Amino acid sequence: MHIRNLLLSCAFAPMVVAAQTLPTMRVSSEVVPAGGTAQVKLLLTSPKPIITGNAAFDFSQVSFDSIDGVNLFSPTGDVSGAAVVSGGKFNLLFNSPGGTFGSNTDYPLMSFAVRLSSSCFPGQVMPVDIDPLASIWQSLTSSSEQFEYKQGSITVGGSVSISNVVPGGGVLPAGSSFSILGTGFTPKTSFSTRGLSLKSIQYVSPTEFRATLAKTLRLDGALIQAKNPDGSSDTYYSYLRGVSVGPSTRPLLTKTVAIFPMNPAFEAILPPTVSPVNPDYFTALALQNPGQVTTTITVETMSAAGSVTGTTQITLGPGQKIQREISEMFGAPPSVGSYLHIVATEPAQMMGLLGNDLNGTVSPVWVSVLNAPAAVPSGK
Repeated sequence: MHIRNLLLSCAFAPMVVAAQTLPTMRVSSEVVPAGGTAQVKLLLTSPKPIITGNAAFDFSQVSFDSIDGVNLFSPTGDVSGAAVVSGGKFNLLFNSPGGTFGSNTDYPLMSFAVRLSSSCFPGQVMPVDIDPLASIWQSLTSSSEQFEYKQGSITVGGSVSISNVVPGGGVLPAGSSFSILGTGFTPKTSFSTRGLSLKSIQYVSPTEFRATLAKTLRLDGALIQAKNPDGSSDTYYSYLRGVSVGPSTRPLLTKTVAIFPMNPAFEAILPPTVSPVNPDYFTALALQNPGQVTTTITVETMSAAGSVTGTTQITLGPGQKIQREISEMFGAPPSVGSYLHIVATEPAQMMGLLGNDLNGTVSPVWVSVLNAPAAVPSGK
């Protein structure tokens, strides 16, 4: 009898299950002076390959003049995205067909360049939040990944900030130079880098240093840290922040930052995306020149049968970009089943954008690359 009671008590005893430890996504905490630029970063504690998803951020409690740049990082550059920025909030949709996004924790998943207002006061702390409920991360197994979130902040303080690296991305030959721009630079400001082989770095002004490369490489993803004698420091991950040749007339596109795949192409196809009879959706093309010489890009609309139905040419200087809805380029929306054929005289970064005016989102669309230049080692 006693044995039977013991067996029953064991059978119905509560099981003790070890708590699952979730990987952590952390928004960085940055310290920069008023009027300076904070590069806020989203960091991952352990590798977790991600193929697609969206992330929602809230900067509404930050006193800023502008959000000047948004970027995504992956070891192979196999990620593209589109961020719709509206006031102090934005939603970013992304995809990484090869799943390399999130596979390397040496670099942030994302970064955002936020230029603070000059009216900010020293010691002011402003929260930067990621919305866990509105952010979705899909893994290679098509399952939704769960994370523990740590929110970040921007504190007004210090004496130095890096605002941009120009050109910041693309392939630069040995002996060429690039600019590190920012505020609070002095001749005694020191720099440390990762992924860069520098021949020299020289003070130009309180807002610029000039660096010269010792060997040919791709600048994308290079880590640059500036430090002043007072102990203030700032860390920046380099990427190409293209200069737009002008705004779109499509309201949603004017709020959209296209985040290009790192690798450029000579020739590509943008496949059909949406029927032109649906007024809530539109298709756009985004192009960026990461090279050091001007490129001329020919864009053809192709019917479903493969015949050319329209042609336009776009010229982009070094570091320039453009994004336009298809009807802006050709005067009319694409016909059902049509696609775009894109050819560049010099390699350009290319991507499609699928907009939804009904819910205010824009999704990145990968092009099918037909001809691409040989790969060059990156600054990573």
